Amino acid sequence: MDLSQRVLRFIPHSRRDLRLASGLVLFSYVAVHLSCHALGLVSLDTAEEALRLTVRFWHSLPGTVLLYAAAAVHVSLALLAVYERRTFRMPPVQGIRIILGLVMPIGLIAHFIVTRYAHDRFGLSAEYTRVAAGLWAGGASGLALGLLAPGWIHGCLGLRFAFGHRVSSQRVKLALFGAALLLPVLAALGFVNMGRELSAPSSGRVIPAPYGDAAQEARLDQSGGDAHWTYLALLLLIVVGRMARSLNERRRKSVVWISYPDRTVSVPRGWSVLEASRSFGIPHQALCGGRARCTTCRVRVIEGVSHCPDPQVDEARALHRLAATKGTIRLACQLRPVGNVEVVPILSGARAGRPAIQPSSGATEFEAVLLLLDARLDIGSVAPSAASHDAIYALSHFQAIAEAAAVSRAEVFRHAASSWILLFRCGDDPRAASASALSVSRRIDTDAASLCHELARDLGLHASSSLAMHGGRVVVGTLGAATMAIVGGPVEDLERIRSRLTAASGSFLVSRSAASAAGISQEGLAWDPGPLGDGGPSQDEAWAEIRLPDH
Repeated sequence: MDLSQRVLRFIPHSRRDLRLASGLVLFSYVAVHLSCHALGLVSLDTAEEALRLTVRFWHSLPGTVLLYAAAAVHVSLALLAVYERRTFRMPPVQGIRIILGLVMPIGLIAHFIVTRYAHDRFGLSAEYTRVAAGLWAGGASGLALGLLAPGWIHGCLGLRFAFGHRVSSQRVKLALFGAALLLPVLAALGFVNMGRELSAPSSGRVIPAPYGDAAQEARLDQSGGDAHWTYLALLLLIVVGRMARSLNERRRKSVVWISYPDRTVSVPRGWSVLEASRSFGIPHQALCGGRARCTTCRVRVIEGVSHCPDPQVDEARALHRLAATKGTIRLACQLRPVGNVEVVPILSGARAGRPAIQPSSGATEFEAVLLLLDARLDIGSVAPSAASHDAIYALSHFQAIAEAAAVSRAEVFRHAASSWILLFRCGDDPRAASASALSVSRRIDTDAASLCHELARDLGLHASSSLAMHGGRVVVGTLGAATMAIVGGPVEDLERIRSRLTAASGSFLVSRSAASAAGISQEGLAWDPGPLGDGGPSQDEAWAEIRLPDH
C-alpha cells in the first residue's frame, strides 16, 4: 500500500466516517480538558501551564476550524440521525448514548460562552484563575463539572461501539475502562483543589472579575441564553418534523410488508429492516447499534430484491468485506426497502416456529476456537419399532462424550439434533486455546470410537462421528431465561463444512487459520477451498483433513 492509499484511508468517505472523525476531535478536546483539570491536584500553576499549552492550539486558526467544524458536523449529523430513526426501541446502552449526546451540547454551549466567547468578545483571559474562581464564587462548580459528564460518557460509549469489537481493544479493555473511570474523578478532585487554593486567604493571587463588568456579564448571560434556546428550537424542529412525517405516511398509507421466517410485519416505507425487527420484538443481532460496522445484522433477501435500493458507501464497504456480491445479502440496519420483501436474518438466534425472544443485552463478542462434533446414525439398520428410542439413546451418549471432554476446558453448545460445538475462549493466548481444542479432540475421537463399537455390538446401530476445528470471532448470549446461543461467521463456516465431513469415524477437518493458530504443520496437507455461500465471512477459507496426533 503506497503513501497516497494510506492517506486516503483516513479521509472520511461517508456520513458515518464524518460522525466518527468529528466525534474523535470532540472527545480529544474533552479528554485534554479533563487532563488539565486533573493536574490541579499538583498545583494551580501546573494546571494553568497545561491549559496555556492547550489554549495555544485550540485558539489557533487550525485548532479553531478543526474544533468548531467538528462540533457543527457532529451535532448536525446526530440531529439528522434522530430525525431519520423510525423507532427508539433499542438496547438500553444505545438509548443512553443517544440521550447523553443530545444533552452534551448544553454543556458545550455554557463552556463556550464563559471561555472562548468571553475571550474573543471582551478579551477576558481563558485561565483557571478567572474561570474557576467565577464558578466557585457563583456556586456553580458542581454544575460545571456535571455538564462535562454527558460528553465524556457519550464519547466513551461511542468509542466502545466503534472499536470495542477489535482484538486490540479487547486486550486492553480493562485498562481503557480504568482510564475512562479515573480521568473524570481526578479532574473533579483537581478542580476542587484549585478552588481551595484560590479561596485560601494566604494565596495572594489577584483574581480578575470572572465575567467582566456588569454590562459584559449581562451580555454573556444573554448570549448563553440565546444559544441554548436556539439549540432547543432545533430539537423541537426535529420532533415536529418526525410527527409531520408520521402523519403524512399514515395519510398516504405508504407501507411495506417485511416477511421473516416466522411472521410478517407492516411498517412505513423508509424504515430499515433492523428498525422493523426491533419495533416488533423480533430477535436480531446488531452489536454495533446499527451503524454498518459489525455486519451481525445481515439478512438474506429471499423475495423482493428489486425493492431494495442499492447499498450506500458504508454498507457497500461492509458487504465487500463479506465478499457478498450477488445482491441477496444486505445489512438490515442499512436496508430500507421501497416495496414488499422477504428476509432471513443470518445470525439471528431465533428459529422458525419459536416465539420471539429478545437476546439478552449481556451478549459478548470475543475470539475463540470452535470444535464441531458431528454424529451420524444409520437408523435404517434397526427395527422400526426401536429405531427412534435407540437413536435418542445414541445421541444422549454422544452429548455426554462432548460434555465430559469439555470439563473445565470449553463450553458446549447444541448446534443441531446430532451435532455439538465446543467453544474455547482465546483470551490473550490463542495458541493455548488451540492446544486445548486438539487435546479435547483426541479424547472425543477415542470415546466416540468406543461408543460406536458398543452401539453396533449391543443394538446393531451403525453410528459414526467426525470433527472439524475452526476459529474466529463469535458472539455468545442468552435467549430467554437459560438458553445459550452462539452466532458468528465461524459458526456459519462449520455449518457449511458439515457436508464435507466423511461418514467414517475419525474424520478430522481443520481450517487453515485454525491450523496456523495451533501450530499444526501444513506441509503435505491437501488444502481445498470451503463451500461457497452468500455472505459467508470466510468464503476463501481452506480446509484440510488431517490425522489427529497421538500426543
